Amino acid sequence: MAHFSEAADGCGPRKGVFSCDMSLIPKEAGWSQKQLVMRPAAGARPGDSGVLRYTVTAEGVSPVRGSIVVIAGRPELRVNEGEDVSGLGPRDSFDVPILIRNTGDVPARGLALGLNGGGDLYPATSHRNCARLTEDGVTRCLFPDAVIAPGETWRVTPVPRFKASEHAVDPRLSYAASAYDADLKPGDLGRDPQRGDGPALRLEREPGDGGRLFTADSGPATIDVPVTNSADFEARGDSLTGKVGAERKVSIGYVNNGPGDPNVAKVRAVFTVPPGAKVVHAPYDPELEEEEWEQHCLTDDGGRTYVCDGNTKVGRENLFEFTLRIVKKDSRPGSVAVTAEVVRDRGNTRLPDQRPGNDKAAVRLTASGPAPAADTDSGGLVVWTASAGAAAVLGAGGVLVVRRMRREPSADPGSRHISNASSVPADEAGD
Repeated sequence: MAHFSEAADGCGPRKGVFSCDMSLIPKEAGWSQKQLVMRPAAGARPGDSGVLRYTVTAEGVSPVRGSIVVIAGRPELRVNEGEDVSGLGPRDSFDVPILIRNTGDVPARGLALGLNGGGDLYPATSHRNCARLTEDGVTRCLFPDAVIAPGETWRVTPVPRFKASEHAVDPRLSYAASAYDADLKPGDLGRDPQRGDGPALRLEREPGDGGRLFTADSGPATIDVPVTNSADFEARGDSLTGKVGAERKVSIGYVNNGPGDPNVAKVRAVFTVPPGAKVVHAPYDPELEEEEWEQHCLTDDGGRTYVCDGNTKVGRENLFEFTLRIVKKDSRPGSVAVTAEVVRDRGNTRLPDQRPGNDKAAVRLTASGPAPAADTDSGGLVVWTASAGAAAVLGAGGVLVVRRMRREPSADPGSRHISNASSVPADEAGD
């Protein structure tokens, strides 16, 4: 395979012919993608290089001339598959052995190691050749002097050590290695204010493969690091006062007081409507409808109860606004009950709550005035059972309530994960 010294070559091989898409026109003239088709010269071997010279012309601008160093072959770096870690608590540390193998056909001359703990896992030791790139735990370590020949395996030493945050519940660590290129200069870390000041990480030759399996491609390896933690989910109720026939808005929901902050959780706020009121408007998000996601609040019993889901981030108040119509003098309150389960662990374990006394709150109703002669409000009742395109079927007593809340970590900080979903039995909806 061919690659360019500027990196990010954009070349795809096919039977000895390399089709490369590259930006060859300066930004001042407007970017343009031009395709170059290259064929290896007779007798060319991996590691051989040549210079590709080109001229680009466009109407109204001066010709642009340039050259690109083309090298036959490329390094392909793989990292070992990791093993999940268990038995940790908040702020605990653990080791992650990392091996790097070159499965390409030319040496890797210098490399970068990317580490991502998704905001819950951080390097426990500060290394001077590593720098934190983002606040959510993306770290890059540079080894500009490393040379890994084709077929060789090297080990990162000392063994990288990571620490779980006080909020960690279900973190995931990812790591990947890439060949060094002209976009990554040794001086980059020297200018980085987040650069470490401790001993540098090093690479040592590893005979054989260290008894490890390696990733099938250059993508990251990932390991799950479940942490035994708890979270205080506090239900938020409301009250409404008015004459029979009046419409009032109420906001119900919950807040996560921490410390646990799960990345992927099934959080239910079950809203039981006061018997003296009816829902005329439930929370509705047109963007969810457009994207064919379920609404945040759903019912499967004609509007007697709604199950609402939201974000679990510590300190964030998740409120859902309903419009109720007072239909009769009935002082019995409704309620809001909240529970949370960790979705990404193997058993969908309920997240322990050290203060269960605030998991339920009242929604009080104070009605005045005479009752109306007849209840003509039934036609105004809005009941959201599922969005028109939601990828779910409401079976006997099932209702889709869960959406993914946060980004999934990857060694590539631009990657994202969307959602998970689950169903709640109807006989639990009024808990």
